[in-house]
Amino acid sequence: MSPLIPHTLTEELARDLSTLPGHPAAYLGDGCVARTDGVLGALDAARVLVVHGRGSFALCGAARVVAGWAGRRTVRHFDAFGVNPRIEDITAGVRAAREFRPDVVVGIGGGSALDAAKSVAVLAAQDDAPADCLARPEYVAAPRRCALVLLPTTSGSGSEMTRFAAIYAQGRKHSLDHPQLRSDLVLVDPGLAASVPPRTAVAAALDALCQAVESAWAVRATEESRRLAHDALARLLPVVGRAAGDSFGGRILAVPERRAALAYGAALAGAAIDITRTTAAHALSYGLTARLGLPHGAAVALHLSWLIGHHTRVTADDCRHPGGPDALLGIIDDIQKLSHETTARPVEALVTRLLHDGGYPTTLASLALNAGDWRAPVTEALASSRAANTPRAVTDADVLRLLS
Repeated sequence: MSPLIPHTLTEELARDLSTLPGHPAAYLGDGCVARTDGVLGALDAARVLVVHGRGSFALCGAARVVAGWAGRRTVRHFDAFGVNPRIEDITAGVRAAREFRPDVVVGIGGGSALDAAKSVAVLAAQDDAPADCLARPEYVAAPRRCALVLLPTTSGSGSEMTRFAAIYAQGRKHSLDHPQLRSDLVLVDPGLAASVPPRTAVAAALDALCQAVESAWAVRATEESRRLAHDALARLLPVVGRAAGDSFGGRILAVPERRAALAYGAALAGAAIDITRTTAAHALSYGLTARLGLPHGAAVALHLSWLIGHHTRVTADDCRHPGGPDALLGIIDDIQKLSHETTARPVEALVTRLLHDGGYPTTLASLALNAGDWRAPVTEALASSRAANTPRAVTDADVLRLLS
């Protein structure tokens, strides 16, 4: 539990809302965005920096709640970033935070907004420039000077539960990974996701689904992370399975019960990858996002689909999983059984259906990428720590032959 969060506050929230596992102070409940004023009061917050998206902030209803804080505290807004925030965006936010000196940073939005909020809150306290901190993680040494409260408006990124953030520099994805990026308090209000466009909702759901699968088979998995990943899949699969191809099409957030289940499952998946980090599906996805503008969740899903089959062909020679090939095959078999039981489809077919429903490409080959142009990005991705967390080795040739 963060020392910044009064015990009386967490007792009150735990009494009224559902407590989310995998984080010391994370709660879920319809309408809980309205609790933020009381949260700020309990934190004695006079100065609040709200980091949020642009159009989504007003559409989801959060803007009305924040406007209600006027008169009781000084509020500043920072929204000068886009999807997949760049280091230049974060630098601007850090400059704003240093000038304003907030008591609390409140992040409201999808994964990009939450990553920006976490990065700004932590990097504003450092002596070195944000770009230097991104390049040299050891420069992140000074403690965060403000409380950090996060409210996701999409169900998928899991950023509210993790202690890392994605930042892009010169077209390449970097991960700012530090314990101080873990929020002090999380409020998950499923109702905030009701206004998310169907296409965006599908990409977010795919991200959550992929995170749960990747965490389950990750080399760094623990007993706790495997439990979180399994519970995430148990909540996510029935929701996306019912939505895939049915009369709602991509509108998987049209039903309140689905929104709540999806929000809970996405948070669990985020808690799972906070322990394990992701694997090659994520590592390979960042190039598709940076170079083609393909939404993150869809990009990850394109790689997860073929990696499932790739991992089923594991041998003793290329297995990285600490339990050996049989353990990896058992994990995949358990995931597929759960998918069949809840969706009547294997995971690959479910992912393909969701990609189709969202209007996204359903195979890497359909992107018509030139293998020669992608050799260097693939090599770089496979040299990353995320790829090293993959339970069966992946080679450049494995990826490049799928491009045509």
